[in-house]
Amino acid sequence: MGLWSKLFGGRKKSKLSKADSPYLPQTKDKVEVLFAKNFTQKGGKFIYSEDAKSTDAFFKLILEENQWEIQDILCFDSQLIQRFGLEKHPINFDVKKFKVFLIGCEYLIANKGNLLICNHQLRDYKLENLPNYFIVLSGINNFANDVSEGMSLLKNKYANRLPSNITALNVRNSDDENDFLSYGNSAKNLYLVLQEH
Repeated sequence: MGLWSKLFGGRKKSKLSKADSPYLPQTKDKVEVLFAKNFTQKGGKFIYSEDAKSTDAFFKLILEENQWEIQDILCFDSQLIQRFGLEKHPINFDVKKFKVFLIGCEYLIANKGNLLICNHQLRDYKLENLPNYFIVLSGINNFANDVSEGMSLLKNKYANRLPSNITALNVRNSDDENDFLSYGNSAKNLYLVLQEH
């Protein structure tokens, strides 16, 4: 069963199931479904891709939708730079001239609908100094239930060299912008392309 079926379900066999009983505990959503719900409810744009060819097509559509050109994209990942034919940037350059930031991520945090990233994606930049739009590419093996699990996975992944600049990347939500408690929050407009294969 593919991720698409897991996220949106297959055909229902019967109208009433054991889970519909008010006397049984509610079943929890799978981590993938929980993440997708939380991420999109906050305003994130979630795109499911079956393979690399589809991902490339979605990437082009995102650029067209926003009228972005290749030179508008900031990217530090050499593999992504090569894959999408982007420009490599010199060490000293003006980050503010870019409209969108293309990155991978470490983990997708299901219970919050945000992304765990670190210096491997950001270098030493603070989120507030980067473009307001992010395109994030991820695989289906990057899900974590919560930040605690994500941090444990991160520690295991980089056993002897724990990354720096670890942060949770949040979706910019227009409702939160009117709340003074969220002042200074460096949330971004996020496109997430989740590739299965």
